[in-house]
Amino acid sequence: MRNLSLLIIVLLLNLVCNSQILKQVDWVADIDFLATELPQKHYDFFTVKDKKEFLVGLDKIKSSSAKLTDIEVAIKLQQLIAGFGDSHTSVNYAQLIDKNKILPLHLYWFSDGLYILHTTQENIEILGHQIVSVNGVPLKTITDSLGTMTTKDNQAIIKNSIPKLLPLAQVLECFGFIKEQEIKLELKDLNGIKKTYVLKLAEMTRQNRKTCKPDSLALCYRNERAFFVDYYQAKDNVYYLQYNKCWSKELELQNGNTQNAEKMPSFKEFEERVFQTLANNRVDKLVFDMRFNGGGNSIQGTQFVEKLAKFLENNSKIKLYVVVGRNTFSSAILNAMDFKRLTNAVFVGEETSGKPNHFGEVKNFKLPSSGIRVDYSTKYFKRTDEKVTTISPDIKLEPSFSDFARGIDPVYEWIKNQ
Repeated sequence: MRNLSLLIIVLLLNLVCNSQILKQVDWVADIDFLATELPQKHYDFFTVKDKKEFLVGLDKIKSSSAKLTDIEVAIKLQQLIAGFGDSHTSVNYAQLIDKNKILPLHLYWFSDGLYILHTTQENIEILGHQIVSVNGVPLKTITDSLGTMTTKDNQAIIKNSIPKLLPLAQVLECFGFIKEQEIKLELKDLNGIKKTYVLKLAEMTRQNRKTCKPDSLALCYRNERAFFVDYYQAKDNVYYLQYNKCWSKELELQNGNTQNAEKMPSFKEFEERVFQTLANNRVDKLVFDMRFNGGGNSIQGTQFVEKLAKFLENNSKIKLYVVVGRNTFSSAILNAMDFKRLTNAVFVGEETSGKPNHFGEVKNFKLPSSGIRVDYSTKYFKRTDEKVTTISPDIKLEPSFSDFARGIDPVYEWIKNQ
């Protein structure tokens, strides 16, 4: 009898511990909190739709929340918020993503389709293949569904977001595209030959990741992760500047983060090097590439463009080209508009996912029960009187997978041949 009593006590303790670990989220409380806090904190949330539509949408989610998983509720909240027109405001459902429920894929949407650029060793044979369908569902159907999770300002933002969403098995499951641990991909190679491939869920890390290697690496991809770099191409008299992040050591210091600042490059040193190169070398064409720049703080870029514009006034023979693309967003958009305002630059590349006029300066709060972060905008930036949803380049050039595989950047090739 005593042993039985001890067993019951142990079982009860386990139940208590497990209930604490697996604490059930009070979504009703979280949704009520969201209904109050987001409109109060956001700069102007109801510019596209009214408050009634927001509250009705929240009530529908709240009434069905007991039957849904946590990630299903979070995705429905994100879908609702995405429809209110601010791509900076979102529900961070990524906090609920299980790293063990991700397809080992890194994808890129080229002009001719969605291609696999990275995977794990056991799936190496599918590198460089185009995805046609998932579990028999055409890619367009999947894209249309996943696109509801993004503020659809333009097609560029869809091309930017879908490759990141498609590998998330939990998201695919929420939309009913997969049900099991194994996923059937219909693939197509460069010769147009199709095949079906069964892909298992697996975590892809830097250690086990395998890359689709092109014949050579185009200049724009060589330092895609660097904050900013420059190359003087003496052969073509081209000075190529790549500005991938609106951030630097100086901006980190302004925020009081001395320790972090030491790990970052100096924009002041970069700027000094740029103007020294311009002063001491023959430059016929100056390229400022922002196609991979997702933002940060626009102030250093604006000051740089102002200084560069004055230099070009006295050096009018130098032709200026600004490169933008689907990843150009937020503060990078503001800097792109600085070029439009102050220079005669020719814009080349793809449409931007960011809008010239947009909300920004993001802050966040957490929902009290789930702890999920909600990002919201505190400011509105107006840079044009035109009603446009993107910066559309003067010369539209989007790379194909064939271009990538051969080490060709059509943007740089076009500029070089002008």
